[in-house]
Amino acid sequence: MSKGKPIGLLGGAFDPVHKGHIRMALGCMETLDLQEVNFIPASIPPLKSATGTPQQHRLAMLELALRGYPRLVVNDMELKRGGVSYTIDTLIDLRRRKQQQPLCFILGLDAFISLPAWRRWPELTDHAHLVVVDRKLQHEGCGDARLQAHYAERACSSAAALHEHPGGFILKMDVSVPDISSTQIRKLLGSRQDTGNRLPPGVYDYIKENNLYA
Repeated sequence: MSKGKPIGLLGGAFDPVHKGHIRMALGCMETLDLQEVNFIPASIPPLKSATGTPQQHRLAMLELALRGYPRLVVNDMELKRGGVSYTIDTLIDLRRRKQQQPLCFILGLDAFISLPAWRRWPELTDHAHLVVVDRKLQHEGCGDARLQAHYAERACSSAAALHEHPGGFILKMDVSVPDISSTQIRKLLGSRQDTGNRLPPGVYDYIKENNLYA
């Protein structure tokens, strides 16, 4: 039996955090009736080159972005752990702390398709549910047969199941998310174009004040 409402988990470099991240978290929280969503900035993302933005700036931008959203919280456990941030290590640690409370690891469709490149990826559902944000649910399959089989075994269509068990299911859901990426924003900032409409309040000013991405 589960204990308490599910906690959402949203990981990434957040370099920088943008409105798409916020919309994804709010959409999942509202639709799935999550207790809260934890934003977990990576120390060193394993599948990307090391971020050029110091972690104190990425953390400060997250804290600015989440002001006014009491149920969106910053969780700096990966920064404190240091080194390469592997999701499996984070989920094991959180499962130990949260015991039987449901955990929902939120990821986009592209990240889900890349799971076979993640460390010990089949074990992720041993510790949490996976919530795959698939805009308009247009993509039903994925190229890797192992991932297809894993999804077929664990797929569910009801948010209620995420409340009833600590982990183990994969739920695809449609959330209206702006077509924004951190890579796109960094390129725009590097060419001195205005990105204020893509960034949460305060983040654009912080970037300019600290001469980031110039």
